[in-house]
Amino acid sequence: MLIKKEHALALYNIKANEEKGLSCQIRVESESWPYIELNLSNMVEIGSSSIEYRLSYWGANLLANLKEMVDNKLLAHPSSWDEHFRWIGSEVIAMIEASLINDDYCGSEIGEELIKRGFASKVSDAKRGESVKINRFAKAIYEIYKNSHPKILVDKNLANFILTIGEGPALVHMLPKGGREIELLESQRLISFSMPKSDVYTLNLLGKEVKETLNHCAISFDTIISEDYLHSLEKLLDLGVESLSEGERETLEALAFINENGELLKAGEHLFNVLHILREKRYKRVRTFNLEALDEEIIKTIPQIEEASKSNPQIVATADEIKHYLLQLPLKEYKALKEHYGRRLNEAMGYQKKEELKKKFAEALSVEELFKHFYEKGNEWEKRLMDVIEESLMTLESFSLIEAAFSEKKGKIYYYLTDKGKEVLKDLEEKGVREISAPAVKAITISNSQFGAPNIKWFEDAKEEHLIGGEAPTKSGKLYASLAYEVKRIPHISRFELMILHKIPKRGYFVEDIYNEFDKTLKEEVTYGLNKLEARGFVDILPNDALVLTEAGENIKLALSGVPESMGNPITPDIVRILNVLKEIGNLYVKEQKVRILPKNIKTAISILKMDKERFNKALVVARNAKYIGKSSINEAGMRLIRAFELVNL
Repeated sequence: MLIKKEHALALYNIKANEEKGLSCQIRVESESWPYIELNLSNMVEIGSSSIEYRLSYWGANLLANLKEMVDNKLLAHPSSWDEHFRWIGSEVIAMIEASLINDDYCGSEIGEELIKRGFASKVSDAKRGESVKINRFAKAIYEIYKNSHPKILVDKNLANFILTIGEGPALVHMLPKGGREIELLESQRLISFSMPKSDVYTLNLLGKEVKETLNHCAISFDTIISEDYLHSLEKLLDLGVESLSEGERETLEALAFINENGELLKAGEHLFNVLHILREKRYKRVRTFNLEALDEEIIKTIPQIEEASKSNPQIVATADEIKHYLLQLPLKEYKALKEHYGRRLNEAMGYQKKEELKKKFAEALSVEELFKHFYEKGNEWEKRLMDVIEESLMTLESFSLIEAAFSEKKGKIYYYLTDKGKEVLKDLEEKGVREISAPAVKAITISNSQFGAPNIKWFEDAKEEHLIGGEAPTKSGKLYASLAYEVKRIPHISRFELMILHKIPKRGYFVEDIYNEFDKTLKEEVTYGLNKLEARGFVDILPNDALVLTEAGENIKLALSGVPESMGNPITPDIVRILNVLKEIGNLYVKEQKVRILPKNIKTAISILKMDKERFNKALVVARNAKYIGKSSINEAGMRLIRAFELVNL
């Protein structure tokens, strides 16, 4: 849906004619484009003649809101708007939705843009002081957008335009200028622009399916995709090929949507996806993914240890062996690793030693020397280093990139890469170790939503991390975007992430607010903590920097409400697996929200999980200390943790 000056004036013109009892007829082709685009947006309808237009229900509703806003002096009359002013566009709808999700608060990123359009105003309250919130007109426009359905019409000219542009994300200046193609795409909701300034574009999920349809179909008519063709396809799928008229069948065959037997070809399969998205509004939730340098070095290290075990069977990829390999890495050759260890040391020791840490990083130290400097008593440095490595191993387990197994023969727990982990390893071998941040991956996955586009910062992060290039996701970008949806997530929370999570309310919060909760020297550490929390599905960071808890995050926060922040890794993949199995084999008491556990259930759980007893008992102790499990039952906190596990994998 797109409303610029010309579209708004067209609505006024139709209404003025209706009030006089006249039909609105537009005979000059150059003047008809705004009306055509409004028709595709379902704001106007075509009358008995193709040059006659009347307001649809949604268009009349939209115009009524616009007039009231003008009367209330929230907005100037459209006749005085700049020709390029976008009163409503995909970025405006996205700004309104981001505010709605966050208890109507807009935030500094988008507040002024919404005020400019009459959709928000400044308010003051005791909690936040002065801020910006959306008004009832913004909510009314959002409802119009959500409930109205666009029409799809792709002619040969527009088809060729779509085939020549990248799917995005890409900078807007990469789009060809001069015609009406971009307006036509946005009117049909096939393209989205970034908030607040429309710097970046991307084809959304519907737009990408239209592009894929065009990539595989035959451009054999002036009209390539239309509502009529979609209706014919719907009949074919519901009633069989016999339900089609001879003309419908010939058309679908000529466009290579079906073969001579009425079976869907590749183009037809994508056209079916177009139909499905349009009818069901089946857009995907925006998910993301994150890996840090140490996570990646461990992924690279495990196959090296496996290779060494061929000549020495006693060597297996245990946590100790992984630590041994990582100790051999000189920090001067691993800038990213140096930064990772630095963040973890800062989290453990507090910001007071950050300047001292920076000085030590300037020296050519090994990991061992660095940790020895800060933890000199006995072998405490080795324990601290092992804590860092084990936390990274938990992260990799939580994303199902590695799995742990117990070797009866060697009496050791060792790790191996899953198939997804091997895919990441291949990318690291090709592209090298670098941060894969949640915002960068989200720059790609946000296009799976209805009108989302990455803000300029996410886009730049994705470019820097080699996830976007040439106006489309790179091979790496496609990998991490797919992992965001395909990996099985097992909840994991570190001590520092717990500190962050404890401070985040359900709604009405922004990234800047969480930074203000910590000393300013820890901003980088907080950013990385948010990366992990978002990649795990516990928080959503919106393009306007709103920070909201997901339903899974709410359950996690409640489960952890009684856990002290001094507890390291209060949620681990082992704990979650144990709780989940105990729930399956225990007896649920719905009224008490508890699962009773008999002593025999513990033995059964160990057998099902194929976990060695020592590791099982260690996780069970943490679960009891965190109050997930009582003497003989899974408590409400444990049940919430299990629910979070279910939610992040829906």
